[in-house]
Parts: sequence; structure tokens; C-alpha cells
Amino acid sequence: MINIEKLTDNAHRIVVMGEFRQSDAERLVEFASDCNVSRGGGHILIDLTAVTDFSFSAVAVEMAHMPALFKWIYGLDRIAIVSDNDWVRTGARLESALLPGLVYEVYDEDEADAALSWITEKADAPHKGAIRELDIGKPDIAAYEISGRLDREESERATAMIRARFDQTGCSRLMLVIRNWHGFDADTMFSAQVFSSKLELMRQLDRYAIVGGPSWIKNIAGFMDALIKPKLRCYDLDDQDKAIAWLEAGD
Repeated sequence: MINIEKLTDNAHRIVVMGEFRQSDAERLVEFASDCNVSRGGGHILIDLTAVTDFSFSAVAVEMAHMPALFKWIYGLDRIAIVSDNDWVRTGARLESALLPGLVYEVYDEDEADAALSWITEKADAPHKGAIRELDIGKPDIAAYEISGRLDREESERATAMIRARFDQTGCSRLMLVIRNWHGFDADTMFSAQVFSSKLELMRQLDRYAIVGGPSWIKNIAGFMDALIKPKLRCYDLDDQDKAIAWLEAGD
């Protein structure tokens, strides 16, 4: 089942629920064709959190009308994909990277509000404010929380913010709490600002605690602990107090 809702004069939301069938594909093609005829452009939010399957006949309809669909997609200004399925998010990001001029912003289900704000132009950036400073009542420990996705702009803002905190206070202990982290954009790795800031932070740090996050972070941390200057430890989200106690401990 497909539902197409007008959000503003310049934005629509498409919600797919259950199985995406031939009639749904035909409705989508009709909508895209109407947009191509009328004016094109605008913003679209595609919510796939409730989709369960795609029928072969629906795929056949889409393939038969691919030129019209591509014309519609390439004419859009903002495209947001919301899904709780890893393969959908990965596929959207891959398609966005491989097709010139086509950029999807991809969101997890718990980021639906951020997607809606961006599509309706209430927010200028698609992923903003993923990192915020935490007040844990310990002036000697710089503490930050990640919740959301790190794009290049947010990564550069965050590293500059943390560097400023270290330079102003002279603290040398850092705690990073990771909640609902949805990864980072690939071009973040090519930011000279992010790279140089991280190197400088590693020179200033004595102890670094990571709280929460996916399991692979713990594996990398175990490997990196022997290679970098600061002592590095990982803790589960429920063990934040233990992380703080370790950071406060003497060398």
C-alpha cells in the first residue's frame, strides 16, 4: 500500500506500508509523471519503515517507466529516505554515491522528525547537531554525546568544538557517549580539518573512554589502544559511571 501526502507547496511524503504491489507502483509512476508535467523540483520524503515486500509486478512497472521516474528524481531538490532496514539504507547510500548528481539523505526510523524538518525546510542541514556536550559535573573531563549521523559539516564542527574545550581548559580526559549512532558520511574521511584535529587531540589526551556504540568500535579500540598515546577503554551504555571513575583515576 502506498500513501502520497502533500506536506507543503514544495514537499510531499510517500509512505509505503506492507507489500509494495503493482497498483502502488502505478500510483507512484502517475505521481512522478504529474510532477514532471507540472513543474518538477520540490522535496520528497520516502518512508519505508513499514514496508514488508515488493511484488515482481510492481518492479516490472517501475522498470517499464524508469525514464519518467529518473526524470522526476533528478529534478528533485531534497530527497530523504527513512527506513529501519539496513539493506535499504545501505542501498540508498550506494545508489546516491554511484549516480552522478543524485543525493539521498538517509535516516533511521528514530530520525524521522529530522527528515521531516529538512524536507519541509525547517532545517537547513539534513543531519545537524549529532554531537552535543554533556555536563557531568567533572570540569577535568570533557564529555560529549553522539546521537544521529555524522556528515562532514557536523564532524568538522564537533572536532573544532572539542579542540576549543581542550585548549581553553587544559583538560586531558575525554568521554564519548554513543547513542543511536547511524554512522558517518564517506567524505568525512577526506576532511583535512577532521584529520588534523584528531591528531592534535590524541597528543593532548591522557585517557579516553568510549561509552556505548556498535561492537566493532570495541574491536578497533582494543587494537588502537596499543598504538596511540592516550589510554583507551570501552564501556557499555549502562556503565557510564564506571567510565567516569576510570577517567578520574590516577595514571
